[in-house]
Amino acid sequence: MNAATTPAGEAVKASGLALLREPVPEHLISKLPKGTKAQNECPAEQKINCSVCGGWHHPSVRHLDYVGHAATTHRLLDADLLWDWEPLAFDADGLPKFDSKGGLWIKLTVAGKTRLGYGNADNKPHMDAGAREKEVIGDALRNAALRFGFALDLWSKADIHAGQRDAWYQAAMTSIYEAPNVGELKARVAAAIELARARGDQDAEDDFLVAQANKMATAKRPPAPPAGATPSPRQRQAPPPPDINEDDVPF
Repeated sequence: MNAATTPAGEAVKASGLALLREPVPEHLISKLPKGTKAQNECPAEQKINCSVCGGWHHPSVRHLDYVGHAATTHRLLDADLLWDWEPLAFDADGLPKFDSKGGLWIKLTVAGKTRLGYGNADNKPHMDAGAREKEVIGDALRNAALRFGFALDLWSKADIHAGQRDAWYQAAMTSIYEAPNVGELKARVAAAIELARARGDQDAEDDFLVAQANKMATAKRPPAPPAGATPSPRQRQAPPPPDINEDDVPF
């Protein structure tokens, strides 16, 4: 795609949502060590002080390009100084509600547009109080920003199953969006997540959860009435019959 230019031939700087589709500048990209289970659990004497990322790990660990929490925030501010996020739900104390696995669903708003994102993080030993929660928020922001096209080039580079992912991934996505009822949707998402975990593909797992939320949100949105029509009270109230299990409710 050719960059836009002014009549004088000068390049037009992208802004707003268009900026998030631009390649991430090199100075905002960090290196994330990604090892196998055996490499991650290797004896301490086998680990080295890595000159690439500065961490201690097995010498054969590969590195992936990624954008951290602070760099993501920097890019969002460049796109929209008034960008904002909020949790999808709050608990009884008015705080962000984490799910049973410690993950967090959020709504990210940039340039007036809002999209969902999901974050999660392991509870590592010796973490400071609140460190895991901050990591979850950062993960959720990156995941939601991805829905705006942020760092898609890095995401594709980080796909360790390149060439093998498309068929199974697309089949799982199609299956999720074609689920005929709530129960089948839950079953299909669970199967897709299990497959993603077996492949070690966290991004795909996140995508399937977002697809589930989008499917549910779309299904709950009532169809628009014909122009000029006024729905009757009977049409406004359309709960499922009480003898139908919630999971059997069709979309």
